[in-house]
Amino acid sequence: MKKVFLTMVIFALAANVLAQLEVNSLGKVGIGSANPPSCNLDVTGDTRVTGNLLLGGSASNFLGTTGNVPITFKVNNTLAGSTGSSADYNVSFGYQALNNNLVAGAQNVAVGVGALYTNNSGFWNTAIGAYALYKNTGGESNTAVGIGALYNNLGSYNTAFGVNALMGIANGSWNTAIGCDATVIGKSVSNATAIGYGAAATASDQVRIGDGCVSSIGGQVNWSAASDGRAKKNIRAGVPGLSFIKQLQPVMYNYNLDALDELQKSDDPKINAFRDSIRNARSPELKEIEAKSKAKKEKIVYSGFIAQDVEKAAQSIGYDFSGVDAPENGKGPYGLRYAEFVVPLVKAVQELSEQNARLQEQIDELKGNASLRSSSPNEPPATGTIDPVVSQCKLYQNTPNPFSLNTEIRFYVPESVKKAQLCIYNLQGAQIKQIVVTQRGEGSQWISGSELNAGIYLYALIVDSKEVDVKRMMLTE
Repeated sequence: MKKVFLTMVIFALAANVLAQLEVNSLGKVGIGSANPPSCNLDVTGDTRVTGNLLLGGSASNFLGTTGNVPITFKVNNTLAGSTGSSADYNVSFGYQALNNNLVAGAQNVAVGVGALYTNNSGFWNTAIGAYALYKNTGGESNTAVGIGALYNNLGSYNTAFGVNALMGIANGSWNTAIGCDATVIGKSVSNATAIGYGAAATASDQVRIGDGCVSSIGGQVNWSAASDGRAKKNIRAGVPGLSFIKQLQPVMYNYNLDALDELQKSDDPKINAFRDSIRNARSPELKEIEAKSKAKKEKIVYSGFIAQDVEKAAQSIGYDFSGVDAPENGKGPYGLRYAEFVVPLVKAVQELSEQNARLQEQIDELKGNASLRSSSPNEPPATGTIDPVVSQCKLYQNTPNPFSLNTEIRFYVPESVKKAQLCIYNLQGAQIKQIVVTQRGEGSQWISGSELNAGIYLYALIVDSKEVDVKRMMLTE
């Protein structure tokens, strides 16, 4: 009994399907209650090429309630174009998708209202999302996924994933954007990459990750940069050290994200207006989340340099410093590559090390010079006998060192000492300054940079005509 019932059900279903599917004498296929050519699946109106497939192509066909746009599904060419077109193997799904494809636009896929709307000769393009690749005409091998992705594109080999991703790019090629509003600023920028919400690259061959609100980027290991000697040429010495480092001005600062956003705007007012309209249309909840993120970022106190100051410092000594990321044509924000500072810093340390070695040699010579062991030329030189009082005296290194304004020299002089002086000498051994020390016990003496010229000096503590110690200090400009 069950087998008989099942057989009847299958027969009824098959009869119903066959009643809805018909092929007329012209080879047209219809699905629905009406016969071709007025049925739902039809190719009426396209006489150029065979094999086209149109689902709901008539403006009177709707899917769902009144007010929905007609949905089209086309294989090979679209309804627009001239007879004899070679624009084969295209697929479109959506109202006005691939609407203007003409003679040579082949192997494109358009899914969404207005996707690849203007395309006529471009090929190997994929547009998924309303108005994706909307203005593309001849650009090839582009991929756009998201509403408005690559909207203004005319270039080739661009990849955009996200709502309005790479919306502002026009003639540029080989660009990549991943994330809502991720874009490249500039109509002809190429080989730029923007990753993350609102990320914006501003020049060719540039990569940007995240928007201005991002406060931390990290991983398990440090970033590696290619540094193989086999891939380098014109290798030469000559990196500035102290001459560059001494001009840098470390500062503390907070970010102004609104100002940063202004610097990253497009040259096209229409693109900026559209971007602002999208932002203003967001829900109050999303606006609040973004506002909190901005406020949190702007409260962080950073330490670093001002890029324009670094640029001027490098230019003043003729140093072509790669650590400054200056915007092309003055458009976009300045940046600094802080890893590049390691090289001149290493050079500066090496120069200081060489100076220290030379100074130590001079100190050793000065210690053997009897004239430095006397407070005046009329006083007898100190003997080699170790005085127990002198052994108790101490002379400490000045701080700060190097210095530009003032520095402090600390010392210890026992109560039993009758006469004590601090003497300052140049590297030739000539006495520049002599200061009588009246303090006993722990004491200090401030030296003003305005009293001396920039350079390296030696200072000695002399007690009862005997030298306690000699140290060096450096005065910068």
